[in-house]
Amino acid sequence: MSRHLSPVLSRLVWGIFWLALRGSQAFAEDPKDIKELKLRDWLPRSMMVTKTTIVEKPSYPVIDVHNHLGGGAKNLTSERVKHYVEELTAAGVKTVVDLDGGWGSRLKETIQALDEAYPGRFLTFALINFEGIDDENWSQREAKQLEESFQAGAKGLKFHKTLGLRYSYKDGRPMQVDDPKLDPIWELCAKHHRPVMIHTGDPAAFFTPLDQFNERWHELNAHPDWLFYGPRFQSRQKLFEQLNHVIAKHPKTTFICAHFGNNAEDLASVGKWLDSYPNMYIDIDARISELGRQPYSARRFIIKYQDRIMFGTDTTPDREAYRIYYRFLETDDEYFDCAKSHHLQGFWMIYGIFLPKEVLAKVYYQNAEKILYGLK
Repeated sequence: MSRHLSPVLSRLVWGIFWLALRGSQAFAEDPKDIKELKLRDWLPRSMMVTKTTIVEKPSYPVIDVHNHLGGGAKNLTSERVKHYVEELTAAGVKTVVDLDGGWGSRLKETIQALDEAYPGRFLTFALINFEGIDDENWSQREAKQLEESFQAGAKGLKFHKTLGLRYSYKDGRPMQVDDPKLDPIWELCAKHHRPVMIHTGDPAAFFTPLDQFNERWHELNAHPDWLFYGPRFQSRQKLFEQLNHVIAKHPKTTFICAHFGNNAEDLASVGKWLDSYPNMYIDIDARISELGRQPYSARRFIIKYQDRIMFGTDTTPDREAYRIYYRFLETDDEYFDCAKSHHLQGFWMIYGIFLPKEVLAKVYYQNAEKILYGLK
């Protein structure tokens, strides 16, 4: 009897072991009904089979007008700067603008580590200090400091989006982009022929509720501090109005409005601004994700305003990141991922806009050569 039961028992034991193993794996994987999949876990893989063009070097040497390399001697070690140069050289970038110069000793250290160590490869921009904006002499103090920054070798001035969104007076009023206290700053830039790189506002989705309709849900869910929706913040439209007021009020000052004027979702409005303000320029940095999902309109726009648009990345020098930009600008590749050019921005792919050679030359370097200070 036992001889006949042993195979049965054996199979039963192995069956129990197999079920236990499968159960432990299932528990470890924690499977759930796919209908209940969390949005943050949805990572679709495209089934499209499309052409892939690798553009290792751009058609022309590139000037990257918008980058953040850090500032100060402690950050800009010789090894780090050497690595930057290696990546820039591999990507065909001849000059990059560092917007992190700051002021005072930090600025001088940055210029020494970049501009002076590698002449022609780096252009350092200064910042101003917003501490003490309630002080009566704040404008004079910062104008004097900015003059010293230019004398020390700063090639321009950078304003972050914190102007208009974060900086406030003691009574709670936000410091607006067109605050009269900044007038001496704008005029000083005109006097010294230094351009102003200004970041005003942010993508449209950042000013809407973080709900099921927000097209940048993944990004904002990971970075909730990037959401500017609600009564604590000025509206995006008001910020744009303030910026345009400044540009109109200071026609001798050159303004580079970062991130395609921070309105790449609405090319018609950006076009109206460029038509209205001849001292306004824009760059493409960190916005090919927006431009590449509207390739026909983006191509027409860049060709039309080819004298007012410049190349930028807003991404630490990396040859592969640059090559995604080149692929977007130079090829007709379809439906490709551009996340590595900056980071994941929206859940969509982009298309190349295959710009004509003469337009590429202007976007890559000729327009920058017209307005940047200190190029050799």
